[in-house]
Amino acid sequence: MARAAELSLAEGTCLVLVTQGAEHGWAIGSLLAPEAELGTIWSLSRPLTYRAIEQLVERKLIARSGTEEGRGRDRSILRATAAGNRAASAWLASPAVHLRDLRTELLMKLALRRRGGLAIHTLLDAQEAALGAALDALSARRGDDDVVSLWRQENARAVRRFLRRARDLGSAAAASGETVRSDVRLSARNQLRVTIDSVQHGGVMASVKAALPDGQRLTAAITSDAVDELDLAAGDEVLMIVKSTEIMVAKP
Repeated sequence: MARAAELSLAEGTCLVLVTQGAEHGWAIGSLLAPEAELGTIWSLSRPLTYRAIEQLVERKLIARSGTEEGRGRDRSILRATAAGNRAASAWLASPAVHLRDLRTELLMKLALRRRGGLAIHTLLDAQEAALGAALDALSARRGDDDVVSLWRQENARAVRRFLRRARDLGSAAAASGETVRSDVRLSARNQLRVTIDSVQHGGVMASVKAALPDGQRLTAAITSDAVDELDLAAGDEVLMIVKSTEIMVAKP
C-alpha cells in the first residue's frame, strides 16, 4: 500500500477528493481550477489532473466502476479502494516536511480537512512539532545585517504565528465568536488597544511603533528580549499601557 509520504500533492489531493464524493475527473478538475475555492490555494490543470488519477488507478488506490453520461464522451465513475481510503486519511494527517511546502501542501490539507468535516488542530499540532526545531533555529536573533538571514527569521516567526492562530480559529471559542481575554489585571488605567506598525530591533533595546484607531501614533521602547518573548511583529494587536512617561506593551 502507498504510504502518505509517497503521494505527491496532486495525487493526494485527487485521492482525497474522490473519498469526499468527486466521482469523475471532470469534477475533480473543476474543483482545482484557478477560479475555484480550492484552486485559489493550489490549482492543477486538467491534463495533470487526469495523469494523477491514472497513477492512482495504477497503484490500486482508486478504481473505475462504470460510466456516467456527460457532454462529449462518457465519464468514468471513480471510487476509492480500501487501501485508497487508508492512504487518503494518512496523507491528510501528515504534516509538510519542508517549510517551503506550507503555502501549498499545508493549506490544501487544511482546506480539504474542513471540506470533509475534520478537525484541523491535530494537523496543526503535528506541523508545529515537525518543524519546531527548524523554526527555533531560524527565529533566533542574529547580530549581523544579512538580509537573507533577516528574511528567514521573520518568515519563521510568521509561520509559527500562523500555526498558532489557525489552531485558535478551530477552537470552540473562535467558532462561537467569543473574545479571548487575558486574566491579567493591571493597576494602570491608560491601556490602549493598538495595532503594531513596525518593530525595529537594536542591540539591547527595540522600538515598537503602533497606530491608534484615530491615526495617532505611539512608540514604545522595550528590550529586544521582551520583543522576542512576546513574539511581536507588525500586524499584531496589543495593549500599550502608559504609566507616566513610560509605555509598556502587553499581549494576551
